[in-house]
Order: sequence, then structure tokens, then C-alpha cells
Amino acid sequence: MAKKKSTEIPNELIMDPSPETQPVKKGRSIFKTESEVTPEPEITASPSEEQVIAEAKPSRKKHGPWVWIGILVMLVIVAIGTGIGYKMAIDIRLREELNQRLILATTQFELAINDEKNGNLDLARQRLEYILDIYPTYPGLDKKLKDVMLAIALTQGPSQLTTPIPNETPVVSGTAIPTKDTKNLSILLNQAQAQLTGKDWPGLLATVLSMRDIDPFYEAMKVDGLYYMALRNNGIAKIKKGSLEVGIYYFSLAEQMAPIDTEADGYRQWAQMYSNAGSYWQSNMQMAATLFAELYPLVPNLVDASGITVRTRYAGALEGYGDYLQQTYLWCDAVTQYESSMGVISSEALSAKLTQAREYCSNPPPTPTPVITPTATVDPNLPTPTPPPGN
Repeated sequence: MAKKKSTEIPNELIMDPSPETQPVKKGRSIFKTESEVTPEPEITASPSEEQVIAEAKPSRKKHGPWVWIGILVMLVIVAIGTGIGYKMAIDIRLREELNQRLILATTQFELAINDEKNGNLDLARQRLEYILDIYPTYPGLDKKLKDVMLAIALTQGPSQLTTPIPNETPVVSGTAIPTKDTKNLSILLNQAQAQLTGKDWPGLLATVLSMRDIDPFYEAMKVDGLYYMALRNNGIAKIKKGSLEVGIYYFSLAEQMAPIDTEADGYRQWAQMYSNAGSYWQSNMQMAATLFAELYPLVPNLVDASGITVRTRYAGALEGYGDYLQQTYLWCDAVTQYESSMGVISSEALSAKLTQAREYCSNPPPTPTPVITPTATVDPNLPTPTPPPGN
């Protein structure tokens, strides 16, 4: 039996086969190796975009201190702003208080001058001492107080002086003026405030004057404010009723305390215009008509103490000026004045004057020739003077 021929393969080839000698597997293996597994596609940023994103992200480690520094700076700014605002508020309040004290001092100074003129030296001294207490640098205070003290010493004797005559540099007085009958003054103050609310101007003025007579320094700022309102509104009321001079006087007293408003100043100007125009009544009707012509469009129903309105005064001034023109033979000019007067107030008498003036304007009557009286009589028997040689 013949032996089967076989090919023997060395062991080293079986144990360590060379890649070059391994057969190529053309079939698809069931289990894939790691290198054969296809990874799923991932959306990744390009290197340039990643770099931009990384640079855009703030670094907490680098910018953290700057954030705290910014907060600290903001807190400092807020603190400074708060301090400045508080200081400005304090300054405004101090200026307002100083302005109120100045107004009060001015009022009391003017009242002290009036008291000095009227011989009320003690009251004038008290007012000046009060100014010395609230506004020691008021202009002219030291001189006026010195004058009052000297007047008291001369009239009442040195023993009446309770305050030394001030030197050139005023010193704040520590003497307090006692309040008189505080309970009654409190009642009067409440009454005055109620009268102010109810617009009882005459009653308010009477109440305030009573309070000032009892104690001129009780609740001085409140009482002076009420006094100003009483003077201002009584001034308007007086002018409306025809008491022009009294109303103007009330306004002048109110202005010693504070400036008057536009409405009150308007009434004062109207009253002054009426008084000025009325001063030319009958003496110069042309001027009276001119001045009343300015006032008539503003307040035609304003009256004076006689109860005559501006309308009536204006018409009467035009008629009076027309009479003057007719007496001076200016009939056509008189027609113009009469027609203007008829446009304001018509009457039968004025209509008759207008008719006559129109007739004379159309057909002037003969103007009488003035008689000239010679100043001296010339004697006809006097020799004629001989002219000098050469003429």
C-alpha cells in the first residue's frame, strides 16, 4: 500500500505567521474590530471658532477685582451725591430762613420809624431790640437804636433806658420781650386764621391790629403774614368801593412787608390813574379827556369817592373840551369831541350841542371883531422930527 504524500509545515510558521503570508479574507466578518467601527458624525466647531469663543468668555479670575472696584466707585459716587444734595437742601433752608428774618426785620424797622415819628419811643425801642435779636446786621439798625435811646433819655430821663446805647458794632441783645396775655392772643390768632379762610378782610385787619396792640412780637411771622393779607385784600376792596386813596395807602403798608402781587398792583395803578385824571377836572378838560381815555378801556365802571364812574368822567371830559372849542369858535373840532362823547354816553343836552356845532361848522357865524384900545394918544400939533443930515 503506497504511503500518502503530505507536505509538512514548520511549527514556527504555524505559531507566528507573517502578515505577508496570511491569506486575504474577502468575506465580511460578523464581529467588527475597533478600527473597523465607523464613528457617528459629530458637530464640532472649527479651531478658529473655538478660539474666538474661548477669547470671548470672560475670565473670572482676571476681571473679578475690577467688578468690585466698579461697585466701590459707584458707592462712593452715590455717597458724594447724597452729601451734596443734603448740603444743598440745608443751604436752601438757611437762605429761606434768612430771607424770612430779613423781611420781618424790615417790617419792624419801618414800624419803628413810624413809632418814633409818632412819639411812641418805647415801642420803637422794643421793635429795634427785636431786630437786634433776629437780624443784628440790619443796615442802619445801630444808628436808629442810638437815636431812639437818646430821645428816650432826653424826654424820660436816663433811668428809663433798659438797653445801653449800641456801639458801632452791634451786639446781639439777650433781653427777652415778655408775651402779654398769651391765652387771649392764641384765641385771637385762631380767630384771624378763620377770618382769612372766610375772606373776612375787614374783620381780619381788626383782629390783627388788636393782636399787635397787645404784643407786637407774638407769633411775629404768622401775624405779619396775616397782616399782609389783610392790607392787600382790604386795599383791593377799598378801591372797588371808590376809596382810592385809602386803598393806595393799604398797598403802601403791605409793601413795607413784602412786594404786592400783579393783581393788587393793577388796582393800585388804576386808582392812581383815576386820581391823576381827576385832578384836571374842570381846570383842563382836554388833559382830563386824554387821561380818562387811557383808563376807560381798562375799568370803565371804576368809581371814586363821589361814586362817579370812569365812563361818566370820560364822557363829561369830552363834552367839556367840546364846550371849550366851541367857545373859541373851533366849531368843527367841537363836533368831533361831542360825537366822541355821544359814543360813550348820550343825552338830550349833548345832542343839542352837537346839532348847533354841526350847523356852525357848515355855516360859521360872523366872528366878532375884537376891539383894540390904543395904549397912548399922539398929539397932532407936535412937530415932525427932522431927519439927520445925510438921510
